[in-house]
Amino acid sequence: MLTVNVKSVPGENLMSVKIRISYTEEEELAGVIRLLSPALKSYKVSGKKEGKYRNAYADLYPGFQNDEPGEDAGHAIQ
Repeated sequence: MLTVNVKSVPGENLMSVKIRISYTEEEELAGVIRLLSPALKSYKVSGKKEGKYRNAYADLYPGFQNDEPGEDAGHAIQ
């Protein structure tokens, strides 16, 4: 199971987006990174390996706009 949480952070003129990605398989993370790559500024994989889920944190470029319709943020992808 993969869960993506999106949090908008107010900036000066543009909003910065920070994303926490919870995943169980490395392939899940690779797929999310591939999908986010046009807007991806950076990402970091947490060193914590305890528990069922691992976490990664991504930052998107401020002001990135995707004109394609999509789903609402915060839904689990299975």
